Amino acid sequence: MNISEMPSVPPFDDAKRSVEIKLSRALGGACTVEVSHAFDEALRDTILAIDDEKFREELRYTRRELEERFRRPGFTCFLLVLEGRPIAYDYGYDDEEPGVFYSDSAATLIERRGVGSTLSALEAMYCYGHGYGRVKLSTEERDEVGRALRQYWERFGFRVVSVDEDDNIVMVMELNPEVVAGLHGRYIAG
Repeated sequence: MNISEMPSVPPFDDAKRSVEIKLSRALGGACTVEVSHAFDEALRDTILAIDDEKFREELRYTRRELEERFRRPGFTCFLLVLEGRPIAYDYGYDDEEPGVFYSDSAATLIERRGVGSTLSALEAMYCYGHGYGRVKLSTEERDEVGRALRQYWERFGFRVVSVDEDDNIVMVMELNPEVVAGLHGRYIAG
């Protein structure tokens, strides 16, 4: 492939604006994406409130655990706000392995409208633009309502690297121009 055939990856700020437009149309109201990089009590409380509504108790972080994650190097949180109401988040931070972003947690109060997949694609674009070579996450085979989570992440381009004794599945996605441009085309521009 010569340079003129390389897929184009738009700048993160352009992708963020595209996400806001796309989700505003899909959800029928003005959407904004807020990007945070540090501890903030309001953000912590917002994430805890969404978690309380979306996750079973054993999957929820405590206030202290969440604050610890906010302080990790590379912490980045994407918060989707619809008409002034926070409805979704996706956050992570530097993994122990250099050049890897650990996508720790994501949740949305509005499902089956493209919110989660769009934020995940935006996170990958952010990571690529900030020099990360891979994104890593941990999931389970199925969630409490039977959704196939491993298969969901495989559609994004993640592959399984390990499964531990508790059936936690660790997955990674390589970030390169083809992958990131594909995610942009499928989940943000499309």
